[in-house]
Amino acid sequence: MNWDAVGAGAELLGAIATVATLVYLSVQIRQNTKMGQIDTKATRSEQRFQQSAFIAQSSEVNRLFWTGLHNPESLDVDEYRYFESIFGAYLYAFEAAFGLHKEGALSESEWTGQIASVTWLLPLPGFQQYWSTWGDQYPTDYSTFIESMISDAGIQSATSARSNSGRTSSAAQQSAGADSA
Repeated sequence: MNWDAVGAGAELLGAIATVATLVYLSVQIRQNTKMGQIDTKATRSEQRFQQSAFIAQSSEVNRLFWTGLHNPESLDVDEYRYFESIFGAYLYAFEAAFGLHKEGALSESEWTGQIASVTWLLPLPGFQQYWSTWGDQYPTDYSTFIESMISDAGIQSATSARSNSGRTSSAAQQSAGADSA
């Protein structure tokens, strides 16, 4: 046997090993991607469950959440601040989903469900009041997205209404006043 034949055989074995390694890495990457998607879905499901469980944990928290959404003016200052905390957590969870969607980590069907979970809130007085007070505290891309949802729903944006009138609601003013106290 000559050395040229041995060299050619070694090159052939090296090429086969390279292809096999690439196939193996491709399978591993697909599995890791799939596991990441499953993990993201499980985490989002757990977050949504925790949100619902928190709101349902007591009749008082439930009352503050729903009253805050539908009739925030009826809450006293302390109750409204608590509503802001509950609702802020709700919108921060949606912000996390927004980020995951931007990164391609949420499927379109999951993202559609997330949008539906916020869209129904847009016309509610509690959302409008909260957003007019705190909307500019969120990252710009997220705020812009929420503003586009508001616009697409045909609702005058709470933040533009605030800038047009120079006023916020009495509960929001009381809440802001309590911050400076």
